[in-house]
Amino acid sequence: MGEYRVLIGGGSPQWRAGLGAAFTGNVAFEVAGSVDSSELLEAAARVYPEVVLWKPEDEDPVPVIRELKLKCPFTLPVLMVHDPQKVDLMELLRAGVRGCIPLRLLPRQIVHSLELIVTAGLVCLPRLGPEFFGSPNNGTGTALDGLTRREREVLSLLGKNLSNQEIAQALFLSVSTVKTHLRSIFRKLGVKNRAEALTLTLSLQAGVAC
Repeated sequence: MGEYRVLIGGGSPQWRAGLGAAFTGNVAFEVAGSVDSSELLEAAARVYPEVVLWKPEDEDPVPVIRELKLKCPFTLPVLMVHDPQKVDLMELLRAGVRGCIPLRLLPRQIVHSLELIVTAGLVCLPRLGPEFFGSPNNGTGTALDGLTRREREVLSLLGKNLSNQEIAQALFLSVSTVKTHLRSIFRKLGVKNRAEALTLTLSLQAGVAC
C-alpha cells in the first residue's frame, strides 16, 4: 500500500485510466479512486485521500478547491493545467492548492512531479513566461535587484523549503532576525506570505520548474 492515497478527478475515463496506470509500481502512491469533476467533492469526502489530482475543465477551480479544503482540510490538492498563462497561481495558492502540473507531461512525468510536490514540499510549476513576474518596466526587476545580499541568502534557503529555524541555523542568525528579513523580502517582492514567496522563488529557479 502506498503512503499517499491519490484521488484522480476530471478528464475522460480513458485519460484517468491511463494516468492511474502510471502509478503502478510507485511505492509512494496508491490510486484511491477515479471520478468525474462533478463527483470530486463527494468522492473526496468519502475517501478522504491524502492527495487530490484534479484536471479542471472550463469551471473555475477556486470555489471547488475551497470547498474541498473545508471538507478535507488535510488533503493536498494538485491541479493539472492546460495553459499556464491562464492560471491565477497566487489565487490558487491562497485557496489551498499545493501545486500545479502541466498537462503536456507524460503520465510517468506527472507521477514524478506529484512526488516532488507531496514528498519534497516543492511547488512544481509549469514554466512561466516573463509576463508572470512582470518586466523591469513595471518594477519587478527593480524589486528583485533591490534585495540585499543577506535577503538573497534568506530567499535562497526559503527556495529550499527550509523553516525559519533552519534558515537561522544555516546563516547563524536569530529566528527573529530571519523573520525581519522575510518581512522585508515580502514587501519588496510584493507577496503576502511564505507560500507566495516560495512559489516565486521556485519558479525563478530553472531546475524546479517542470
